Amino acid sequence: MPGTLLSENELARQLDMSRTPIRAAISRLEGEGFLETVKNRGILVKDPSYKELLDMLEVIFTFQYYQFNYQKRNLSQIDTPLLKKYLDEQLHCTSKNDYIGYVQNTLSFIRTIISGVHNAEMSKIIDGFFDRIFRFSIINYKRTPHHSHYSANAINQKMYHAILENDYETIKQTLDKYYETIFHRFSS
Repeated sequence: MPGTLLSENELARQLDMSRTPIRAAISRLEGEGFLETVKNRGILVKDPSYKELLDMLEVIFTFQYYQFNYQKRNLSQIDTPLLKKYLDEQLHCTSKNDYIGYVQNTLSFIRTIISGVHNAEMSKIIDGFFDRIFRFSIINYKRTPHHSHYSANAINQKMYHAILENDYETIKQTLDKYYETIFHRFSS
């Protein structure tokens, strides 16, 4: 969890590894913004930024809008059977209170929508966000057990059915409402 101080030596001992791969992993995680070395104290697990989350979500929503505008002109296709698979798994994980599985399938649902554009650069950007969004989601889930954490279920069900019906207006309204909800939840 954020705020935890880690020790390179202790990690090597716990994982039964030499310090060299531990040091390499720490360096990579520092570069990705997950950790910070604190002189004479250890390695600090950084707290994810709400601003960073909102910025990433804004890009994701923008890509989704682009996808649906593109789809409307019949220039791309969304893999609806794959979308249905991720939606079903997301709902199954919810019924089992498997939050990790829920988040993984929710992110895969979003990626499937965006991948319909067949733009490799957009996919790379989204893939780069998902580890950070996943981490943020798990931390938020542990910190706020009293909140509802399965909000994407209704949204993704509505999106899926609107996609099947080629109802782009409902898709855009759903995205707008979801973005507004998330923005208010994490910006206050």
